[in-house]
Amino acid sequence: MTGLILAAGASSRLGEAKQVLVYQGQSLLERSIRLAFSVCQEVLVCLGAEVEQTTKIIEKLQKEFPALSYVLVERWEKGMGESLSVGLKTIPAEKAVLVLLCDLPFLTNAHMKNIISLANPDRAIVASFQGVNSPPVYIPSSLRHLFNRWGGDQGLGKFWRQNPMLCEIIHFSDKFRDVDVPEDREYWGI
Repeated sequence: MTGLILAAGASSRLGEAKQVLVYQGQSLLERSIRLAFSVCQEVLVCLGAEVEQTTKIIEKLQKEFPALSYVLVERWEKGMGESLSVGLKTIPAEKAVLVLLCDLPFLTNAHMKNIISLANPDRAIVASFQGVNSPPVYIPSSLRHLFNRWGGDQGLGKFWRQNPMLCEIIHFSDKFRDVDVPEDREYWGI
């Protein structure tokens, strides 16, 4: 299984690069990479807006995690769907993929292990935090073809809304709170 971290956005609502913000001693990108490696054998990061800063983080971590790589999303400004499409096309089609975002500081290794424990060759596993569906999302290789024409601003929400019979929701009691606006940064003490 390959971890796919979507980290190409410009963080325009936040006003600064969220990928490099430090939470509990690590950048949000580094934290996401470490979480992904807690359950994945290899990790691919999609980069776009903050290439110079984020590639430095990745190159430093490649010493510890040789199976860490990245891909540049040329049209990252089109939205998350573009990053998802580029990432999935980069990963061999026979591999299952665990999609993560880099702005979810509440995620833990336990969340990752619980999601993977439900891995199913025919169903996607979608995390739900107090009723808010969000990545991490496990996509088995058998469903990868459904993303062949993905792009633009089509996030994963469209997938689980259009294909509920192909998804299993795993419910967590944690509150969903990402890092999108300055108030979120203050909330997390970043």
